[in-house]
Amino acid sequence: MLFVAAPVMAQAPGSTRVLIRNPDVGKWAGSRNFLSNSSGQYVCRPLACPAPSKVTVRISSSPTRSPDRQALAKYASQTIPAAVEQANSNAASSLTPGGKIERLSSSATQMRGYPAIAQEMRFLGGKEPVYMSKVTMFVKSALVDIAAFSPSRETARRNCDLFAGAMQVEDVPLQR
Repeated sequence: MLFVAAPVMAQAPGSTRVLIRNPDVGKWAGSRNFLSNSSGQYVCRPLACPAPSKVTVRISSSPTRSPDRQALAKYASQTIPAAVEQANSNAASSLTPGGKIERLSSSATQMRGYPAIAQEMRFLGGKEPVYMSKVTMFVKSALVDIAAFSPSRETARRNCDLFAGAMQVEDVPLQR
């Protein structure tokens, strides 16, 4: 299973092609969105992971090729917590009793040499909590979201890192 951000034809200057390959086809079953080559999900096959696990991948156009580090830090420290608070107040008024999202961390960082926002959440309300480890990478002209879900926080982290490590980037810089 392969996810591609740009068409497979010749790349134009200023474009970025991002490929995320299945890091282990024996362990992960992948499916893509029927209408898109740039989003999909991987589910860990039964008994292949220490806990049930899923990884979603989405590749879209980045709002900028070079995000400001301070703007990313502000987004991680202010916008994400506000969005979680809003989601929790929306959940409180819905029919999901006991459903809650807890932000465990969110920070501006670097992943694979690219500016990124890393975040971890815990979702409560089911039989057991589900942890999400997510990284949003600004890979030149592409925005890459990788989110890993598992009842184990460590497994979610490890799976997110595994798929980020499977990313391949081809960039055609702007001509000056």
